[in-house]
Amino acid sequence: MARGKLLVIFLMLAIICPVMTSCFDAKEVDDMGFVIALGLDKGKTNALRMTLQIAKPMAGDNGGGGGKDDGLPYAQFSVEAPSIYSGLNMINTSASKQISLTHIKVVVFSSELAREGLGPYLHAMVRGREFRPNMPIVVARNTAEEYLESVDPKLVVNATKYYELVYQSYKYTGLIPKVEFHDFYLSSESLCKNPVAILGNTAKFQSVDEFDLKDSTYLEHGRSSPFEGDFYAGDIPALGGSRSENIGLAVFDGDRMVGELDGTNTTFHLLCTGDFVHSYWNVPDPLSEGHYVLLDIKQSRKPRHHVEIVEGKPVIHLTFNLEGDLLSVQSTIDYEAGDNSMILESAVESYIIDQLLQYLDKTVNEFQSDICGFGTHARGLFTTWAEWEAYQWKSKYKDATFTVDVNFKVRRPGLILRSKSSVTSESGSDTQ
Repeated sequence: MARGKLLVIFLMLAIICPVMTSCFDAKEVDDMGFVIALGLDKGKTNALRMTLQIAKPMAGDNGGGGGKDDGLPYAQFSVEAPSIYSGLNMINTSASKQISLTHIKVVVFSSELAREGLGPYLHAMVRGREFRPNMPIVVARNTAEEYLESVDPKLVVNATKYYELVYQSYKYTGLIPKVEFHDFYLSSESLCKNPVAILGNTAKFQSVDEFDLKDSTYLEHGRSSPFEGDFYAGDIPALGGSRSENIGLAVFDGDRMVGELDGTNTTFHLLCTGDFVHSYWNVPDPLSEGHYVLLDIKQSRKPRHHVEIVEGKPVIHLTFNLEGDLLSVQSTIDYEAGDNSMILESAVESYIIDQLLQYLDKTVNEFQSDICGFGTHARGLFTTWAEWEAYQWKSKYKDATFTVDVNFKVRRPGLILRSKSSVTSESGSDTQ
């Protein structure tokens, strides 16, 4: 009986004691400085200039020391070092808290660094446990340090929340790509796809009197005035909010940046990759020159890709299924039903096909980079991996040709069932 009691007590202690112990390497959250944004530039005194934004856990907390404190919800540090982790060691000598990358929200590379190749830095991030695989990758057209300095959240108090939200805007604008670190890294080493990054910059305009369109791309798209996507980051005629701008994408060949695309082409990139959700589009009015029809266009299903190899060259067939809601008809022509609705749908299809072919032509002839991942659909055409490697898809992509089919339907007319012109005192009647 006594032995039974001793056995029960022993088993209870064996179960309870491990539960009551703590981790030997546990660290208090208040003892850590959490980096929310990391910027990498070429250094002057060393290989790399690192810029870190470290979140302040409470209002009035300086987050350590040695950083800039101007009322922002983070402290910013800069250091020049031979590598990322040696830079962390150097910053830890002046910050009172141990620096941690476990909550990092974005990594920003300067375009100068990106054009030389990001391979050494990508490998360091992949090996490190602290870098999150879903963090966005941004390429700053100026420097990463200037870009991060221009970030000034206006609508959120928490800087972490700002970074979580701002790079999700592709879902409702279509003006930046969907980019996550693990996809970027895998694409840089893939045989069938090249990566892209979000294009960022600091706004160049200080007042409305400085607004101009000299750097807009609207003429390249054959327009008399710019649409919202006809700009690169930093060139948007806008004021207010944070001075950091994100529009367009950086094109890569492997780990090396080879070019840029504006916001309009980024929208069609999202269409091709299937990441497009919805956005507002201006489409030329097919029955009234000089007017536009505003639509809220959505992707009704993922695009279909079919790849063939004809005489050694890729032939890529694309099919898109889209739908949209009427938001505004400047000409007041009744596009809600009947033949006019079919005319509008046909015009939208032709417009999208034309813009898609312009975008695809840039990827083939200007950049020679398969950033849409069409190669993933071509792998199945080869019976062995050795044959696929020998074909060298990335070098063959420059010879690719495309056929594009778009199916578009107007689903809803908004809250107006039939468009009508206004009645004036001079007309005295409906002009429709």
